[in-house]
Amino acid sequence: MKATGIVATVVMFVVMLGTVLVVSPDGTPLRSEVRSAALPYFGQTWRVFAPNIMKVNRTFEIRSQWRDDDGELVTSGWVSITDIEQTGVGGNLVPSNIRKSSWNVSGTYLQRYNKLDAAQRERVRDTFIEPHDGGFRPIPVEDLIDDIGRDEADVVLYLRMDYMLMRYATYYATAGFGTNIERVQWRIIRERPNDFTHRFDDEPQNSPTITTFGWRQSNVGIEPEILKEYRAVIERFGARGDFQEAANAAE
Repeated sequence: MKATGIVATVVMFVVMLGTVLVVSPDGTPLRSEVRSAALPYFGQTWRVFAPNIMKVNRTFEIRSQWRDDDGELVTSGWVSITDIEQTGVGGNLVPSNIRKSSWNVSGTYLQRYNKLDAAQRERVRDTFIEPHDGGFRPIPVEDLIDDIGRDEADVVLYLRMDYMLMRYATYYATAGFGTNIERVQWRIIRERPNDFTHRFDDEPQNSPTITTFGWRQSNVGIEPEILKEYRAVIERFGARGDFQEAANAAE
């Protein structure tokens, strides 16, 4: 029993000493050695509760072009799809996945965009439309691949995502503006929130970063049932006014 008591005392002393060294100020002898040994087993960070802490606010916005009664091209104002989808998220512990669709897709899109080199990124921020037979058409994908970078997997992955976003934006624009959409364009706005010290300030510390991509021809065969779902989302989130405001700002 006596030996057991001595062992327990020694263990307790070692644990207490280790704890003191772990929380001691920088520069304390043996602190770094003890921390490096203990933290992998006993350390805990906020990532335990939030593995993917949101460090940047990101919004996905679209605008569209269509023909008026005189055949003139009309350009709408910008509509934030992210703001529409995230309506009502606050206070909702289990929001629908549709409320973060644009957040997820714009994040994936940016990841693929950032894997391109500087020249390729500049090219994809330009239009993917070309004149054809007195009108316009999407640049064929094979021509885009030749232009941006053949035999590069990152280019193909980006173009697949770009095509998906064109369809996504076209359905939203068709449902929101209620007309045949000829072209769509999108931009992604990223803004870093104020740091902890300035969390209550009304003025933002950081200027937003806006990445605008060129016009894409809306070569989408609109499926009525899918369009009906997009219209239902707009109505459900009370976003009809957002599209009306963008239509009123048309040029």
